[in-house]
Amino acid sequence: MVQHIIRYKKGIAIELRKKGMSYLEIQNAINVPKSTVAFWIKDIKLTEPQIQKLKNNRIASAKRNSQKRIFKIKKETEEIKFSSSKAVSQISKRELWLMGIILYWKAGNESNLKKGVQFSSSDPHLIKLFLRWLKEAGKIENEEIIFDILMGNGKKEKAKNAAKYWSQITNFPERNFNHIYFQKGKVLKTQFGILRIRVRASSMLARQIFGWIRGIQEFYR
Repeated sequence: MVQHIIRYKKGIAIELRKKGMSYLEIQNAINVPKSTVAFWIKDIKLTEPQIQKLKNNRIASAKRNSQKRIFKIKKETEEIKFSSSKAVSQISKRELWLMGIILYWKAGNESNLKKGVQFSSSDPHLIKLFLRWLKEAGKIENEEIIFDILMGNGKKEKAKNAAKYWSQITNFPERNFNHIYFQKGKVLKTQFGILRIRVRASSMLARQIFGWIRGIQEFYR
């Protein structure tokens, strides 16, 4: 009885192979190990169209599996981002104060004491963070803040869009963004340019920031 079933399955495997089916398709159809399928059909020759079809199927299967892996990784990444973001439920005033100092330090502005407080970035999140830091940690009023937009090569019509964009990001009126400078020979990756934040008469605050940075440096000596 067992031998009959084996011969029966072998016959099906051979017929399926003659039709151009792959090892895996045959294995799934008759429920036998892949090594057994390979042994049964090793002498079956496929036509060129059948061989090409199997190659195409393998390529399509590899693409599907790749897309599934990419989707899985993307989903896992988004889940990690979401759960990690929940860990930052609140930011204290001291934490914000330190964040702003590190941000300013990283930008390399502490050496320009005579120019006062300046910060430049094309990242809207960093711009929002620094503005909040100025108001809460530096006690700076809106009237003391000046904006410059630095644009690269390109048409000057983009300047109006840039002013509108940064107005929406900062919640300052669009009229505050009329200082627009075009840098010849420079190509920027962002179409809205770089926003520079300047604080009027801020040399004293700049010195304070320098002192805060020095304090952090000395702490880690």
